[in-house]
Amino acid sequence: MSRSTAMIRFLVTLPVGAAVVIAGCQFHSPTSGPQGTAGTAGGAGGAGLTDGGVAGTGTAGTGGSIGMPVIDAGRSDGSMMSNPDSNCAAVTQGAVPQPPDILILQDRSGSMEWSADASCMRNCGANSRWNQVTAALNQVVTQTDTMVNWGLKFFGSSNSCAVNATPEVPIGPTNGAMIVAAIGRTTTGSATPTRLGVAAGAAYMATLTDTNPKYMLLATDGEPTCNPELPANMSNNSDAMGAEQAVADALTAGFKTFVVGIGDTMGAATLDQMAINGGMPQSGAATSFYQVTDTASLVAALQTILGRVGSCQFNIGSAPNSSTSVDMIDVFGDGMPISRDPTHTDGWDYTNPQHTAIEVYGPRCDAVKAGTITSVTVTFRCIVG
Repeated sequence: MSRSTAMIRFLVTLPVGAAVVIAGCQFHSPTSGPQGTAGTAGGAGGAGLTDGGVAGTGTAGTGGSIGMPVIDAGRSDGSMMSNPDSNCAAVTQGAVPQPPDILILQDRSGSMEWSADASCMRNCGANSRWNQVTAALNQVVTQTDTMVNWGLKFFGSSNSCAVNATPEVPIGPTNGAMIVAAIGRTTTGSATPTRLGVAAGAAYMATLTDTNPKYMLLATDGEPTCNPELPANMSNNSDAMGAEQAVADALTAGFKTFVVGIGDTMGAATLDQMAINGGMPQSGAATSFYQVTDTASLVAALQTILGRVGSCQFNIGSAPNSSTSVDMIDVFGDGMPISRDPTHTDGWDYTNPQHTAIEVYGPRCDAVKAGTITSVTVTFRCIVG
């Protein structure tokens, strides 16, 4: 008996944060129905059915053909059509978009105590850049920490040019409250060691072992200082070129950087170049970096940034059972086929050697991020025999 390949639909619907139930089916080998009864005269015998053949009608018939069971494919809702020869059971399998890892690199220099327009430089209260920024960060990270793995790194780490290697809050899921707490116990007063902050952030990101897309979000209000090639006690020496190169180096290492300029920024040209070097410049605006002046504009900028990093990577998990193959799948967006595209231009492809995750590229990814495509489904192919 020859083996056959059946298309068994295990619908893996991939909305954010969902787990799905997949119909996992194991098939017994097909069995024969009884042979048809021979005809009494010369006509051909009738065809057998799955539960046995029927008698031929000719006068010299040779009997009905051997009856064979029919292998049924699953319905699109994951249930199985009636088939007495299959043994099906529900298999729970998580399937969710891979959330981006985003490390916030937050400037805590003394000028963060100024108001956005620099009209106030001391005791500015709620109007200080620091309070405006931290209010926005607190709002956004707590609202999105189930969809984004946030982390937090301050620069400097003390009231000088020093930057610690470890982040104040390591990247992880649902840690918005930890970030809010870290911000609440932190004050301003350092120099602006942007180069060292970016380098420390990229070095930390390189230690992460998950396959999630990774970004850094640099929020600063001024010209980088603390050039390490100059005397250590000269914290006000400009380090624009060093900061620009650090962001470029991070991109080479695989970590794109968004740049947010807070208030009436000093060194806008440097921020522009850092945004370009980071690989995620703002388009269609006067600056390549995101210029913000208050809490509301920073919240809007962060929401725009999150829209750009919305994940098009999906965990599909291992195949439901030994009869299916994770190497043989079909992908659909709202029921419409998406072709596999190894060039990553417009289609999908696997993201790891185990073939347990996929990424959608090009216009289809844009549609997923925009919400035009609301669900992605995967059909596992099942070999039965």
